[in-house]
Amino acid sequence: MKKIHYITAIISFVLFMAIAHFVYHEIDIFGEDYLLVNMHSLHFLKWFSVVGTELVIGIGTIALILYLWWIKKDFVGIITVVVLVAGSNVLNKAIKGLMGRERPPYSHGEEGFSFPSGHAMVGLVFLLVLAYFLSKEISSAGKRIAIFIFAVILSLFTGISRVVEQVHFPSDVAAGFLLGYSFFVLCIFLYEKRPGR
Repeated sequence: MKKIHYITAIISFVLFMAIAHFVYHEIDIFGEDYLLVNMHSLHFLKWFSVVGTELVIGIGTIALILYLWWIKKDFVGIITVVVLVAGSNVLNKAIKGLMGRERPPYSHGEEGFSFPSGHAMVGLVFLLVLAYFLSKEISSAGKRIAIFIFAVILSLFTGISRVVEQVHFPSDVAAGFLLGYSFFVLCIFLYEKRPGR
């Protein structure tokens, strides 16, 4: 990873903390209610919500682990994937419990707290780690960039779909993206800087 990734990860974490401060102290975030109501009309984005489900992420993670184990023999990579995906899920749930933010007041059948969005956070982490290990097998810089762009766009649609479904506030999704990205960069930094690499 390059220095710019570390800088943007720090900025992302600071922005996450700023949003968390507003949410924890129940300070209104400008435009949030407007987006929550008006984005509901973007029905086609609801389909992307499935990308952030435990089933899809679970199957995808198992497939990646098998690839790293059977083909690459990258056991540290396997640990990194587990820490990233499972760790981001645990971290997400812990912060939700700490923040205790109720979900938007709409009939959506979702349980649990709202901040930050698990679909946004864990979905982004999963797609980025998948893109990371896939890109390592591609020599073309353009194709590597394309893989990451696709992963980011897909994760954006996944997170936004939760606002469209009115199960998360926009700040929940933004916070999930910001913290997920910071966590991803931290874990990949440790993976790449490990002793004996």
